Amino acid sequence: MSYPPPYIVEPQVGHPHTHTVILLHGRSSIAKDFATDLFALKTSATSENLPACFPSVRWVFPDAGERWCTPFKEKRSAWCDTFSLEDLSERQDLQVVGLRDGILLIRRTIEEEAERLGGNAKKVILGGFSQGSATALWSLFTGAAATKGSLGAFIGLSAWMPFTSEAKKAVGVEEPAQPQWLRAQHLATTFLEILGFDPLISIDAIHECLEKTPVYLGHGTDDIPVSVTNCHELSAIFQALEVEIEVREYLGAEREGHWVKEPEQLDDVVAFLRKQTERAER
Repeated sequence: MSYPPPYIVEPQVGHPHTHTVILLHGRSSIAKDFATDLFALKTSATSENLPACFPSVRWVFPDAGERWCTPFKEKRSAWCDTFSLEDLSERQDLQVVGLRDGILLIRRTIEEEAERLGGNAKKVILGGFSQGSATALWSLFTGAAATKGSLGAFIGLSAWMPFTSEAKKAVGVEEPAQPQWLRAQHLATTFLEILGFDPLISIDAIHECLEKTPVYLGHGTDDIPVSVTNCHELSAIFQALEVEIEVREYLGAEREGHWVKEPEQLDDVVAFLRKQTERAER
């Protein structure tokens, strides 16, 4: 698929480019609108937005473009076709084409940003909101996000993921004796088979990426469009993989709970990003 160009916000004037944050928008949104809405949010202590908190960060917002969305019987901005948000396991086959295209786009984007940073992927942070998180997660678990090495961090906002049941089975959520590397291998193999892809990097490299990439998941307990249950399931998958993870829940966000809660969640995202960007400088 041919994608529209990303929406990019460069580091603030007078500041060198030290890190890149790549964030994917949700369904029925576009890159510029998502960035505008996200940057309108302010922290509690300083009333600053994300670019002001991180003046040396280059913000990259890939754009999904339009594709056919079966529930709406029309084309919409979407990373993949999703039949139902009430039952994400229904007609999962519709999601495969979009996931296949999306992770290749994310791979290229990460490779380009890592090159801008001297080949240091640890200074690149990946994440997304809602369906954007779904595509970003598949990029992480298949190794598409790690062709230049382990990332600096992953951020999931109101996240969900296609084929969650298959992922939970692959990592053996109910099998605590299974070694970590084998869980990562099973998950990557399962997802690559669904996509019809050969391995993009070695299984050892995927395992290393998951082992070294800290994760933040934030979700509204009153999120109507995408239940917080999705956050719990993703948390269980990451915990089975023994990933360093922060899980936060919020109440009272706008858009029926399906948005970033201001200022509490933004404060947590800022604290997480600050910790990870400082870690990458060591």
